[in-house]
Amino acid sequence: MKREIIPTFAELERHKKLVPEINPAAVIAMLGIKMASEEIQQSILDVLQQSYQLSEGKFCALVVLHQYGEKGIAPSELAAKVGVTRATISNMLRRMERDGLVDINPAAQDGRAKVVSLTRAGCEFMEEILPPHYLRVSKLMEKLTEAEQKELIMLLEKLSA
Repeated sequence: MKREIIPTFAELERHKKLVPEINPAAVIAMLGIKMASEEIQQSILDVLQQSYQLSEGKFCALVVLHQYGEKGIAPSELAAKVGVTRATISNMLRRMERDGLVDINPAAQDGRAKVVSLTRAGCEFMEEILPPHYLRVSKLMEKLTEAEQKELIMLLEKLSA
């Protein structure tokens, strides 16, 4: 069931009479972006959780590790890229190491530092789940033409700048 955007345009117009700088269209647009994002994210996360027992954080970490390949990445850098604390990434990595998905080794330049990389099993797992994942995401975006998708990318980048 599609959720309704609240507040309504009429409600925002009433507030605009008190604060003329309020832009009802901007508020409705931002709320629409937020709702669409939540719905898309939830549909993606549901599949990852149900089919692969992956949380959003674990999936994001695995995608980053997959992109870094054999050279790996420092846990602190991985935490920054995934958007979690070092403590969170440490716990996540311990579980993924236990599950045979990642290796944690001393860094070549500094034996005190660590480098995390996917194991062969981790690479195979990602090669198995990424194509269907990207296909699901592609299908979610089929409502927009390719030109609209490119415009959306540009608009979202503009909002994020």
